Amino acid sequence: MQLMLAISMKIFPLSVALLFAAGCASVQGAGSLSEHDFLGEMPIVLSVSRLAQRLDEAPGAVTILDRQFIRMSGARDVADLLRLVPGFQTTTSYETDAPMVSYHGRSDDFSNRLQVLVDGRAVYSGYLFGSTGIGLQTLGLDDIERIEVMRGSNSAAYGARAFLGVVNIISRDVLDTGGMRSSVTAGGNAIADASASIGWGDPQAMYRISVDRRADAGLAGAFGSSRTSRVNFSSRWGTSSGAAIDLRAGAVNIDAGRGSTDPGEYGNVARTRYMGSRYVQLNGSYSLDQDSDLAVSLSHTEMTNRDSFTYRNPDPDFAPYYGISIIFSGEEFIDVVGVQYTKRLSADLRTVAGVEYQSERVVSPSGFDKRGRVATRFTRLFGNAEWRWTPSLIVNAGFMADHNDISGDSISPRLMLNWRAADNHVVRAGVSTAFRTPSAYEKYALVRYYDPRGENPTPPYVQASGNVGAEKINAQELGYNASWPVANLAGDLRVFRERVSDGIWCNPDIPTDCVNEDTYTSAGAEYQVAWKPTASTVVFFNQTWTRVSGLPYTLGTRLGKHRFRTTHGAPEYASALSVMHTFGSGLNLSVMYNMFQNSALMSNEDTGNLHSMSRWDLRLAQPLRLGRQKAEVALTVQNLGDPYKDGAVGYLFERRAMVTLRLEN
Repeated sequence: MQLMLAISMKIFPLSVALLFAAGCASVQGAGSLSEHDFLGEMPIVLSVSRLAQRLDEAPGAVTILDRQFIRMSGARDVADLLRLVPGFQTTTSYETDAPMVSYHGRSDDFSNRLQVLVDGRAVYSGYLFGSTGIGLQTLGLDDIERIEVMRGSNSAAYGARAFLGVVNIISRDVLDTGGMRSSVTAGGNAIADASASIGWGDPQAMYRISVDRRADAGLAGAFGSSRTSRVNFSSRWGTSSGAAIDLRAGAVNIDAGRGSTDPGEYGNVARTRYMGSRYVQLNGSYSLDQDSDLAVSLSHTEMTNRDSFTYRNPDPDFAPYYGISIIFSGEEFIDVVGVQYTKRLSADLRTVAGVEYQSERVVSPSGFDKRGRVATRFTRLFGNAEWRWTPSLIVNAGFMADHNDISGDSISPRLMLNWRAADNHVVRAGVSTAFRTPSAYEKYALVRYYDPRGENPTPPYVQASGNVGAEKINAQELGYNASWPVANLAGDLRVFRERVSDGIWCNPDIPTDCVNEDTYTSAGAEYQVAWKPTASTVVFFNQTWTRVSGLPYTLGTRLGKHRFRTTHGAPEYASALSVMHTFGSGLNLSVMYNMFQNSALMSNEDTGNLHSMSRWDLRLAQPLRLGRQKAEVALTVQNLGDPYKDGAVGYLFERRAMVTLRLEN
């Protein structure tokens, strides 16, 4: 706590001074923005406590990316978009896993400490160490209404996978997407994207079908191209009694190159890997009376990973295994049923409570050898309350009680105080505790190989002892949310201290086993600012400082290499700037910049070097009319500067230019 307070004493005055300096600047012709831009009415967020709350009254720091920002950013998928969120690191690489995101660093090839939700449905892969890489590709950007990012542990509301935060991707309401729309994008690096959508129905029953494809030649230095194809169906039925039912279904298929073309490479041969997901989701809500609501959710998700190659090592020592298939494939089946009850008990007290049951089944003969599959059951009970103790002080309290077959019982509590010091100025302070349950692979994996006849097993390459338990985090936060409506300026500051204990490390020695090895502290500060200096210009800016301590290391050892990557998983300093301007002719200009300094890359290939990155993107878009159709032609150039390392030491993100044509009736 002393470290957190020391950092806050240094960062808080500087950040507040910057906010006030900008707020006191003379602004001529300033207009108001929509609530999604933080500069008009205070936006309502849904992803923090499960209660609909004003942004400044929510128990945590939240970044909202709305549909206009998403389009004007020029990003091609969610992962690339989230690099603009304070404290986030992302990859665009399909070569290690699908593009991933992490918050405050990571120490392995899978980002498994964030909960990613798509319309409230959790998307992650228990087989791929809890990765959310496939799930992040569920929706094309044109189907997304907004993304709410809770920066900080939120297991009190969403369970063990919300260890460091929550990304909730909210699709566009079918009531707003009637008619047809389409887009095509072509450009350098063999970029060939396309999308189409049609919506129909009436206010009582609306439907939408969307299809899209994202394709390019991948990163320089990596093998093969990448292609993502999606189809999504959404519908809503409403009744005069106040009930509403949403049915969604869809699939995503990812084909991407993986491996090495180097001569003599037998253990990671160049090949094409397939990852895919299919889902169906039903959400029902009913207003019991003016003070209480009931919601029911059911979902079924399937994930597939197909990855194999033929082992052709001519070394006589491996002769019995020449020509066998090296397989990393697996399938997952996830079923979830949840019930949630929201009640306003008085003018000053609102509550939400619920129960959730989840069944996970992972099938992988190659990952679990003769066992072949692992089944896990989760039962969760949660509750959150918002209490207006005084007109200027709100208490947010919540908990999640979890029982599962992998790590037993855990309780994740949170307490946050939001004090309105003055109009449009709120200070928050709070603490929380959370746990991350090991994935099925971390707990039960057993990998060994057999000769072509299925005999003569090798010694295990991976053999989980089953002794690994849940990771734990104790998080402390001091925050400040402020706005200056006269200056069209708003901002949010978060000072944090996150202590992780029993952190999971999968020792790469043969046989590989996962153990609770790490105890470390991540501390720092981050802030975001939104400013509208004129009626036609919006500026977003954020900065993050992070320091990880508590893991001494010597780079000459495997443990030392791991601890180096954990210590430097988050950049020491990072920032992002977005400037968006609309000219009188309707021409839209967006300039996006982000950078980080002194970070280990998201790859096991990193051997002790720290890296920095900077990236400038430019987008010009002109709206048009083609008969009765609205149209837009856009030119986007990503990474105007030099190529930078992305995801792994040998992978480079080079400059990409593309043109997009959109049509909508």
